[in-house]
Amino acid sequence: MKYHFIGIGGVGMSSLAMHLASEGYQVYGSNYEENERVEYLRSKGISVYIGHSQENFNRPDLVIRTTAIKQGNPELVRAIQESAPTIYRMELLKMIFSRSTSVCVTGTDGKTTTTAMVAKILIDAGKDPTVFLGGLNSFLPDGNYRRGGNLVVSELDESDGFFASFKANNAIITNVRGDHLEHYDNSFENLKNHFRFFSRGVKDLLVYNADDPISDRLFTNGVTFGKDKGHYRFSERKTSLMSQTFRGWCGDIDLGYFKLMIPGEYNAYNAIASTALTHELGIPVDSIKKSLESYRSVERRFTFRGIDYSRNLFLFDDYAHTPDEISSTIRGAREFFPDKRIIVVFQPHRYSRLVRENGRFALSLKDANEVCVYKLYEAYEKGQYAIDETEVLKGLSSYGVPAVHAVDYSEILEWLEKKSDAVILFLGAGDITEASKISALKLCKLY
Repeated sequence: MKYHFIGIGGVGMSSLAMHLASEGYQVYGSNYEENERVEYLRSKGISVYIGHSQENFNRPDLVIRTTAIKQGNPELVRAIQESAPTIYRMELLKMIFSRSTSVCVTGTDGKTTTTAMVAKILIDAGKDPTVFLGGLNSFLPDGNYRRGGNLVVSELDESDGFFASFKANNAIITNVRGDHLEHYDNSFENLKNHFRFFSRGVKDLLVYNADDPISDRLFTNGVTFGKDKGHYRFSERKTSLMSQTFRGWCGDIDLGYFKLMIPGEYNAYNAIASTALTHELGIPVDSIKKSLESYRSVERRFTFRGIDYSRNLFLFDDYAHTPDEISSTIRGAREFFPDKRIIVVFQPHRYSRLVRENGRFALSLKDANEVCVYKLYEAYEKGQYAIDETEVLKGLSSYGVPAVHAVDYSEILEWLEKKSDAVILFLGAGDITEASKISALKLCKLY
C-alpha cells in the first residue's frame, strides 16, 4: 500500500504517517510550508513536498487529508480525477482504533497534557502503548508518536464531528465548553450531542470531570474526577517555586501526596484524571505518582524558552488560545512566580472565535500586568469580518490594563527590551510561538 498525506506536516498527520511507515507501508506527502515535523519526517525517510501541486501525486492507493484541506486543492482534485480513495485523518485513526485496545482523551481543554500523562504512566509501568499525541514531548521517541503494542493511547480531537463515531475501549473527557462551534452549525447543543453520542460508544471505562457542570449533566455512567466531588479527587493543593503538590483521594481512600513540576490547578485536574483512568486499569498508585512527578510539559504547554539575566526576564510559551485557558495559564504563572510581574504577548486565533467570545479575551487577560496584542492568526478563515485584534486592545483599555499593539516580531522584541523583573508569557495558537523563539534567541542568547 502507498499512502499520500495532504498536509503531512501537521502534528496529527505526521504521527499517523510515521505509524504507517513503521508498519512497512510506502508513505509520502505534501505540506504548505517547511516546519520541524517536515524535517523530522524526512530524517525518518519519508518524502515531503513543499507546496500543493498535482505534480506531487504519485499514484497512491489511499489519500489522507484533514478538514483544513478544502475542495479545489490540486492534489485533492488529482485524487478525484484518478479515482484514488480519499479519507480524513480521523477516519484513519478510527481504523487503527478498531484493531486495537484504545485509550483516548478528548474534551475542550487539557487533552494533550492528559494524553501525555496517561501515556507516560503506562510506558513507565511497562504496558508498551502505541501513542499518538497532539503535541511534542521528549519522553516519546518521535516527539508526537511512539510505536508500541496493541494498546493505543491517543488524543482525540473534538474540533469537528468525527470524534463522536469513535468506539473507544477507554476514554477521558476532560471538560465540555463551546469551542470550535463553526464545525457544529454554531450550535453548542449540537456539540454537546456529539459528546453525548461519543460517551455512549465507550465500551469499557469512561472517566469524566464531575466539577464541570456540562459534563456532569451530559454523562451518567462512568468514573468521575474533580476537586470538589468525584470518585477521584484532589485536595490541599499547595504551590511553591516551580512545583505543586496535592493530596489524592479515591472515594474515602487517601492516596497520599502527589507532586507536579508543572503549574496550575488545571494541571492538577489533568493529573487526577490520568490517575483515575490508569489506576482503574490496574496501575499501582506509587507508580503513577513517580510518573507524574517526573513528567515534563508538552511543547507549548508552559514551555520554558529562556532567561534574560540582564533584565531578569523569564520567557514561557503556551498554546492557551481560549479565554478559560488564558486565565488558567496566567494564574498558574502567578503561583510559580508569586513575586514577579506577569507580562503577556497574546495572539488571537481565528476571527470566528474572536466574534464568538464577545469580549471575553480582554476579560481573561486583565489579570496580567501588561499585554502586547499581536496581529490575529486567521487559520484559513477568509472573508470580511467587522472585527480584528484591536477589539482586545479596546477591552483591555476599559479594564485599565496597559496594552500595546504589534504587527511583526520586531515590534514585540522592541517592546520586551524595555521590560525587566517579569515573567513573559507568549500565548496563542498561531505563529506567536515563533515570536517566543526569536525573542528568546535575541534576549536570552539561547533557545
